[in-house]
Amino acid sequence: MISNILVPYDFTNFGDLAFEKAMEIAKKFDSKLTLLTVIGSDIDTSGMSWGRAQEIHDESENKAREDLNKIKKSHVVENVPISIEIVHNPSNSDGILSFAENNNTDLIVMGSHGRSGFKKMVLGSVASQVITKASCPVLIVKPAKL
Repeated sequence: MISNILVPYDFTNFGDLAFEKAMEIAKKFDSKLTLLTVIGSDIDTSGMSWGRAQEIHDESENKAREDLNKIKKSHVVENVPISIEIVHNPSNSDGILSFAENNNTDLIVMGSHGRSGFKKMVLGSVASQVITKASCPVLIVKPAKL
């Protein structure tokens, strides 16, 4: 049974595709969906005061929360319960895996080649790590070939 679906969301077209596929699955199985963003090592605060670094960190989190809430609100009519979560972890994959493990995730639906670009030939580095280490099934959504 698929009760809890996790969608690691990175604000790219790949994340959008994964979210749409997760919504499709959630409707079929009456599942709850969690949109997760990991905030971590992609924020360069070197050379800044601790106070300014904290401000930038807070701004990043607030922007992510605002953007995730827009997505959530735009899909209310679809009758799928959507929650949003923000995790702080220097490793995107570790943040995703920890959240999934601690929140009874039944399925992770994610895009490939999001933030990581084309560092890997087949999958992005984050997707590759999640597939390798996840204790639940992982569905990778890729764009259709033209």
